[in-house]
Amino acid sequence: MGLLFNTSEEITDKVLETFDDKENYLVVFKHNDTKTDLFKWLAIGGLYYTTDSSRSFILNFSHRGIYEVEISNNMKKNFLIMPWNEISSFEVVKKNKKAIITLVHVGKKVSYEVPFTGKIAKGNEERFAKLEEKEWNRIE
Repeated sequence: MGLLFNTSEEITDKVLETFDDKENYLVVFKHNDTKTDLFKWLAIGGLYYTTDSSRSFILNFSHRGIYEVEISNNMKKNFLIMPWNEISSFEVVKKNKKAIITLVHVGKKVSYEVPFTGKIAKGNEERFAKLEEKEWNRIE
């Protein structure tokens, strides 16, 4: 929801301020698989489904892990870390104008959609390619 109130420059500034780096992040949306989407729509209700599936995040990839923060009306929230040693599965599926990152962190499956087009996704495709080339800054 915060994407309505934030610009790509504000997002870059937040990453730069926190990590002193602007090459290792992606702007992403929460992604649900078809089965989860259908369940949330039928069981929980359309309004929750709409707000839940439009949640947006910044992911920053470092050698320590993946840092995540939800984008909201203000950019004052702190990043939370998902250390690489707590991620048991990490999969990337690239499609036409987006990619889906799916990971299992401490037993919970989480998926993100990485858009490559659109105003807020400015630079996502280039950063994605560099991160993929660097194997997501993951040290094994």
